[in-house]
Amino acid sequence: MFWKFDLHSSSHLDTLLERDDVTLKELMDEEDVLQECKAQNRKLIEFLLKSECLEDLVSFIIEEPPQDMDEKIRYK
Repeated sequence: MFWKFDLHSSSHLDTLLERDDVTLKELMDEEDVLQECKAQNRKLIEFLLKSECLEDLVSFIIEEPPQDMDEKIRYK
C-alpha cells in the first residue's frame, strides 16, 4: 500500500555533512540550513557544536563584513 514507498528524502545538507571536508561556509550557503536546524537535524547540530564552528559563528555575528564585498553576500 502507501507505506511500501519510501517517501523520505534526505536533504542536501545530509549529503554535505557526510563529506569529511565540508566547511561551515558551504553549509551556510545552503538555503534550507535554518529549516534543518529547526527540524533538529542531528548531524547538522553536531557539526555546528564543534568548537571551530562555534568560533566561526560567533565571529560572523560580532565582526563587521568587509566593505568591498557584494552587499548581498555581506549581509547574508
